[in-house]
Amino acid sequence: MKYWCILILSACTNLALAQQYQDIRVARFVSGLDSIRLQLKIPGMAVAVKQDRNILLKQGLGFANLKDQVRATAQTSFRVASVTKTFTSTLIMQLVAQGKLNLDDPISKYDLDLGNPDITVRQLLTHTSEGTPGMAYQYNGYRFGLLGVVMEKASGMPFYRLLMENILIPLKMTSSAPFISLHQLYEYRKINPEILPYFDTAFNRLAVPYNMTAAGDIMRMEYSGEFGAFGGLVTTPGDLLKYSDAIDSNLFITAALQKQVFTPNRTRNGAITPYGLGWFVQQYRGMDYYWHYGQTPGESALFVKVPALRLTLAVTCNTDKLSQPFQLGDGDLFMSPVAQLFYHCFIQRGEQPPHDLSNKELIDGATMALLNGDSLKARSFYALYKKNNPVNDQAIPQGKMISGIGEVGINKELSRPFTLSRPVRLRIYGVGENCSGDGSSWCDYGWITDHTGKIVWTMQGQAATHAGGALKNQKVDMVITLPAGSYTLHYKSDNGHAFNSWDSLPPDLFFWGILIFDATK
Repeated sequence: MKYWCILILSACTNLALAQQYQDIRVARFVSGLDSIRLQLKIPGMAVAVKQDRNILLKQGLGFANLKDQVRATAQTSFRVASVTKTFTSTLIMQLVAQGKLNLDDPISKYDLDLGNPDITVRQLLTHTSEGTPGMAYQYNGYRFGLLGVVMEKASGMPFYRLLMENILIPLKMTSSAPFISLHQLYEYRKINPEILPYFDTAFNRLAVPYNMTAAGDIMRMEYSGEFGAFGGLVTTPGDLLKYSDAIDSNLFITAALQKQVFTPNRTRNGAITPYGLGWFVQQYRGMDYYWHYGQTPGESALFVKVPALRLTLAVTCNTDKLSQPFQLGDGDLFMSPVAQLFYHCFIQRGEQPPHDLSNKELIDGATMALLNGDSLKARSFYALYKKNNPVNDQAIPQGKMISGIGEVGINKELSRPFTLSRPVRLRIYGVGENCSGDGSSWCDYGWITDHTGKIVWTMQGQAATHAGGALKNQKVDMVITLPAGSYTLHYKSDNGHAFNSWDSLPPDLFFWGILIFDATK
């Protein structure tokens, strides 16, 4: 008897310690999340975390309505932008299971024309429809949204009805509804009156949307009013947990079809992309992550599933800043500061923070500092990043420089004239942002014009290699010959990733620009 009492006492002690550890993790996560919210100037946020059958957290932070000082709660509904795409994926695969749709159908079968008859439904669903279809991943919400037309023609029902009747109502996601027009709602309620409580709850509790001005002020705005297969669902983190559970239980489609959804797509040349069928799919330190972000003015969200741990995270908020500064469309979940915090609090087990994750935290720290107008603090983050990632500066070409433009920040168009008194072999070294999936188009790049303004050389279209850091950091290093004459070297950057305004990991050498050297031997 004494032996059994000791066992029971030990078990109770272990349970108490486990609960205490869990409470500490949750408290640490909530505190960190609220800190991120404040740094990103997000008025209101809601969050839910579930592991196995246990809801670890459902809570609101900040304000759903600043003017009226209405607090955000776990019941506050938010628009979740592109998180809606995961629902599109489920509905598409249901139609596949019913034999009403084939992923390899050409979209012309559904009266869609994007200028290439070879584009398929699968390529819209995997963001591989641009350029040569199937050859490269390029996130494109507009093209993805055309799947709404495909579904309506395949099923005979508009997307919003498929969403309500196949997912929201069966799961009793009573705080969720599509953001459709009043006219559509009036017509729909005639067909199906049971939808009204869903719309009433979702829209009566809907957070007010806000935007950040160029000066950093938070201003009320209006929702875009758009809804479709690309985005626009109104929901709560708690309802997203219901949806996640249903996916895990294969309530919508078979396990085999769901496996296809969560398998990263391959391009026609075999390259693995960061996207499956309507979900981002990523492996990190031996674990799979299925996730999606949402981002539209006035709304953003993050929805993450970690199947190995039966762990789900849902975060919603009423500005675009949960996602907008961090370029999550590139396919790296851990460029999100919320995902970094989630990893530390619920996934990391005793080990030191991974070096690559620490790097991303430094870059995000700089991004948030810049968002708050603190360039000095941002530069300190960049300096620490550089210190933690030493490289040989001699990797930048050396020699007699003819012309150069370096340390190019965002929104710049710079030029430097130079003159050649004789024909010269030139080594050109340029680093910039190659922003197309197939590497054919640059957002930040350099070029050379002659005295008439004619372009005689450009980084666009040249063979490029990875410059380190984010994959989009690309470099051109080549030799050309120019005749004697007067020339101008140019470099142009857009409003994203650039020197000391990195929205992703910077290139290894922190160089951003173009250099020309005399390559004569």
